[in-house]
Amino acid sequence: RVADSALVGSGAYVDNEVGGACATGDGDVMQRFVPSYHAVQLMRQGVAPDEACLDAIKRIAKSYPNFTGAVLALDKDGRHGAACHGIESFPYSVMQQGWTDPQVLQIPCLKP
Repeated sequence: RVADSALVGSGAYVDNEVGGACATGDGDVMQRFVPSYHAVQLMRQGVAPDEACLDAIKRIAKSYPNFTGAVLALDKDGRHGAACHGIESFPYSVMQQGWTDPQVLQIPCLKP
């Protein structure tokens, strides 16, 4: 059995011209929607990382309203965003050149 993280576009996807995204959660559900790939393709069209993640999450929730998961994205200019579903909130960390410590962000998740 191959876990969903190893499937390109599901667990992670990067395009050097655009940015990258990763996903975590109910992999057996999420892998059907290649959320990391979807988020990067939206960013390619000019969508901000947070909105790209939200779109990827909503796309899954439409078919699987009780799934749990999160998508995080970073574009080539350093803008980042995340979206989640099925839990109260989701923390992620950001570190940038010149900072001495990472910043931990907590985003509220969509509810089923």
